[in-house]
Amino acid sequence: MTTREDVVNAYRMLLGREPEDEAVVERLRSASPDVKSLRERFLASTEFQQRYRLHMASRVPRPPRNSPPMAVDLDVPAPKLARLFAKTGKQWLHLGETEPHWSVLTHEAFRQERLGDTREAFYRSGATDVAAMMAAAERSGVPMHADCRVLELGCGVGRITAHMARVAREVVGVDISPAHLQLARAYAEEQRLRNVRFELLRSVDALPTLGSFDVVFTVIVLQHNPPPVMARLLRDMLSVLRPGGLAYFQVPTYRIGYRFRIDDYLAQENETEMEMHVLPQAALFELLRASGCRLLELREDDAIGQPEVSISNTLLVQKQTRA
Repeated sequence: MTTREDVVNAYRMLLGREPEDEAVVERLRSASPDVKSLRERFLASTEFQQRYRLHMASRVPRPPRNSPPMAVDLDVPAPKLARLFAKTGKQWLHLGETEPHWSVLTHEAFRQERLGDTREAFYRSGATDVAAMMAAAERSGVPMHADCRVLELGCGVGRITAHMARVAREVVGVDISPAHLQLARAYAEEQRLRNVRFELLRSVDALPTLGSFDVVFTVIVLQHNPPPVMARLLRDMLSVLRPGGLAYFQVPTYRIGYRFRIDDYLAQENETEMEMHVLPQAALFELLRASGCRLLELREDDAIGQPEVSISNTLLVQKQTRA
C-alpha cells in the first residue's frame, strides 16, 4: 500500500520539489496501489520528461551517418596501462582537492564558493540516476532486487551512492580520488547510512579484489579515463558480476576528430585538467561478448554534450547464467 511519505519522497527525489498541496498527495496515493506504480506514474509525467530533457533525445543533432572512423589505441602493455591510470589519478587528486562537487557535475552552481546554497540540490540529483537504472531494469524484465550487492565505480562524493543505499542491501563505492572519498564518507555518516563502504581504487586492476556483485553501476565516470583504461575498468566491472547480475553504465562511443595514440598522450603534461575520452562502439560490443554479457538496452544520452559531433550511450547488460 502506497503511503503519504512515499508520494512526498517521489516528489523530492524525482521532481526535486515539494508537492503542491495535500490534495495532490492524497490523489496520487489513492491512484497508486504500490510504490512501483507510483514511480512509473512520476517517470511518465510531463514534468519529469521536461525536467530531464528525455523527450529531446530524438530532436538534437547527431554526427552524420557517413562520419569517419577514429584512430584509437586500445592494446597497450601493462606498464603503459599503469602509467595511464596514474596520470588520471593525478588529475582527479587535484580536482578532488580543489573542486570536488563541480568535478562530478560540471555546473557553475556546484563550485565551492556557491555550494552552501546548492549542496542539497547536488545530492538530491543522484536520485534521478538510480531511478533511471531501476526503470531500465524493469523495462527489460529483470527488476533490481532489494537484497542486491552493488558496486558503484567512480562514486565521487557519494551523490548517487546515498540513493543507491536506500534500494540495495549493500553498496561499495569506489573512486580514484582520496579527497572525493573523504567527502563521500562524511555524507554517508551524515545520512546515517550503515550499508555503504568506500574503497580507494589504487590500481587499474584492483576491482576484482572487491568480491562479486549483483549490480554494477557507473555514469559520467568512464569518459574521464583514456580508452585502454576505460576498456580495462569495464572488463573488470563485468568480471565481478554474478551470473544473472546487471550492469548499468554510460560511455562515450564516438566523437568526430577524436584520436588516441598512447605515446603521444603520455608525452603530454596534464595533472590538473579534466579530460574527455571515447571508447569505440565496436570495441565496446566485443568487450560485452567476451565478458559473457547480453545487451538488454542501449540508449543515446546527452551526458557529454556536443551532440552534433559526439555520441554517448547508456547501456543495461546482464551477465549470462552458467549452463
